[in-house]
Amino acid sequence: MICVFDTNVIVESIFWARSTARRALTGLARRRFKTVVNAAILEEYASITTQLRLRLFPAAQPSGALAWIASKSVQVDPMPLPEKLSRDPDDNIFVATAVAARARFVVTHDRDLLVLQKPFGVEIVTPAELIRQIQL
Repeated sequence: MICVFDTNVIVESIFWARSTARRALTGLARRRFKTVVNAAILEEYASITTQLRLRLFPAAQPSGALAWIASKSVQVDPMPLPEKLSRDPDDNIFVATAVAARARFVVTHDRDLLVLQKPFGVEIVTPAELIRQIQL
């Protein structure tokens, strides 16, 4: 099974150890699923975690977690989408990557993505729903 993680889930899993997002991401460590990324997604992960670290967690070092995620993920170029999907155009990269990888899930807290439900056959779910689906 393949998943794509939206930035908000990655950020939550890095900075909040007891979060549902962290628990969902343990499935990667347990080899319950594979994750896919590309340069644009990794760049967004790094940019947002850096901003949050500077504002709220100056002592944190998210680079190790980001490197681990990158090393455990498969690199996939996003598929060009025929239309704009999300109200936030920055979100389309996650769906485009999921479609290209034939992923089962995009995992997010973002309502702009969640309202899409199942574009191109990819389920958009919250971390809690992923946990239920794969029984972590």
